[in-house]
Amino acid sequence: MGLLSKARELLDAASGGTSSAERELERMELEQARALASEAERGEAMAHDQAAIGPKLRRRYHFVGQVQGVGFRWTTTNLANSAGATGWVMNEPDGSVTAEIQGISEQVVAVINGLERYYNGRRWVGGFTIDDVRDVPVIKGEADFHPVY
Repeated sequence: MGLLSKARELLDAASGGTSSAERELERMELEQARALASEAERGEAMAHDQAAIGPKLRRRYHFVGQVQGVGFRWTTTNLANSAGATGWVMNEPDGSVTAEIQGISEQVVAVINGLERYYNGRRWVGGFTIDDVRDVPVIKGEADFHPVY
């Protein structure tokens, strides 16, 4: 079930109830459903308008520092999927992480900025640096972003 369908289902389900606790729960569910619907509509609009915004690019990033054992692949995957980017992220035997991120420029930048805010913008011990970044060929038809094990 898509995010937009789930949001609509939550909107439809958020009716009825008699106690103040039930009404508060309904209000919270309704707010959550509206937020989900709004997020889904933005994502669908971004995907629909992608050709008008700009061409796809694909960049390979090599991250060094404290990037293994801290949820770096999971965070990268969530940020990429939220931005509508595709690609993969993988731990390397030397303790670094490599990722290929594909999308329009704004999507790729959103992932990198999100990682910077999360890992380098906090009082995180260690953090990371980008050791290398290069453009690589776009993979047509790629459908998602995922960790590689």
